[in-house]
Amino acid sequence: MRERLRWLLEEAREGDQLFFYFAGHGAQVPGYGRDSEVDRLDECLVPWDFDWSRGDGITDDELAALYGQLPYGCQFTVMLDCCHAGGMTRGSALRARGLTPPDDIRHRMLRWDGRSQMWLPRQQLARVTAKEDRQLARASDRKSWLGENGSVRRMGRGTSLWTPSAAEYRSAKSANDHFGPYVPVMLEACAEGELAYEYRHGVTAFGAFTYSVCSVLHQAARQKRPRLNFEQLIARAGERIASVVAEPQNPQLHCADMRRREMIPGLAPL
Repeated sequence: MRERLRWLLEEAREGDQLFFYFAGHGAQVPGYGRDSEVDRLDECLVPWDFDWSRGDGITDDELAALYGQLPYGCQFTVMLDCCHAGGMTRGSALRARGLTPPDDIRHRMLRWDGRSQMWLPRQQLARVTAKEDRQLARASDRKSWLGENGSVRRMGRGTSLWTPSAAEYRSAKSANDHFGPYVPVMLEACAEGELAYEYRHGVTAFGAFTYSVCSVLHQAARQKRPRLNFEQLIARAGERIASVVAEPQNPQLHCADMRRREMIPGLAPL
């Protein structure tokens, strides 16, 4: 996976159309600060040989290092059909199976509270990432960048590229005659805290998100003059998912505002 990601992104040029698709497991693993203490959770994509060791999963930071310097004139679209935000995997029918971390990993994210005599989430997660949260240049997108509780580096956001203060960020852009790091178009199977389910078409099971996106694209391509933007794609896919999945699953679009209503490239009539 890493070799093919490098092949896809390292020599990209203006005008290129790049696409990365992943369906499978996602997980959250403890991230560490300078003092080696757990200070956040890192979302990652899970390869087949993942065993919860550091470096096994493909994290947001690793992916951002590859796409952060892409030329603005190329189009990089990432489609993730996995419950990456919840550390879960897609389940058969409407049953979602958890990717449960082993006890030694899970306990790194907990602390013992003597008063309640219970294991509670580490408070430093919220404290440290709250500082990152305040420094984010994209203040309006804080939940999208750091999750609902401010403790997660969400997959595909490139959070580490946005952590300088707004003033430092503007100064760096001016000094380098640059518009900031590249932001891909992210098509995600579900919202944070939701699960990504499967849809059974006859005797064959598909990811409900994947099948819905493909069916919307197919229907659009059958038109004489197909026109479909990313916002419309996600909205229509969500409607199809809701018709076959009883549990909440709301697909998400994360990208620069200017790309939300861009026409999807390569859509030609059948």
